[in-house]
Amino acid sequence: MKRVIGGLLAVLVVAGLMWLGWDQYRDFLTQGMKPTEGMALLNRMTQEGVPDFELVDIKGENLSLSQYQDRIILLNFWASWCEPCIAEFPSMMRLLRRYPEEMVLVAISADHSEEEMFNFLRVFGADEPNLRVAWDQEMKVARLYGTQVLPESYIIGPGLRLIRKVAGVEDWDTPGAQEYFAQVVARELNPDLDLEN
Repeated sequence: MKRVIGGLLAVLVVAGLMWLGWDQYRDFLTQGMKPTEGMALLNRMTQEGVPDFELVDIKGENLSLSQYQDRIILLNFWASWCEPCIAEFPSMMRLLRRYPEEMVLVAISADHSEEEMFNFLRVFGADEPNLRVAWDQEMKVARLYGTQVLPESYIIGPGLRLIRKVAGVEDWDTPGAQEYFAQVVARELNPDLDLEN
């Protein structure tokens, strides 16, 4: 009986935390604690913006985040051998199709070979014009962002400002996600728009 009550309390605490905004959740977790290296990096990105980088994408073209600093950028670290990455990719593609002009997905692969990466993209028919894919063989960009576990994503606003970090698998096309991104796109790309009315 004690285990059941303890389990229910744990579920209630986690459910309560899910309703908190990112800043409140972070503050709750770090209250009275020294920030970890990852938390310090995230705080720096929140204050200063995300770091830019340069890679060559799978089409042989130069790729940097600053090319898209007037759009919403979804930066995703993934690999074809990562089951959660496979699970979330279709919903990410559906989200991308909703915002062909407003959003770009920069997908950074940590695959062991280019062949694995290309096979993954072929299976999903990932050829959207607002999808940019690059192979980060040495995981330099992943280290720049402190990424250690896949998948990991960053929602980035104009001027390379961090809006939100998403660690782990996510369904990017639920009604809640659709509402969230509609608000993000309206707020970030139309800052003069009065969203209250």
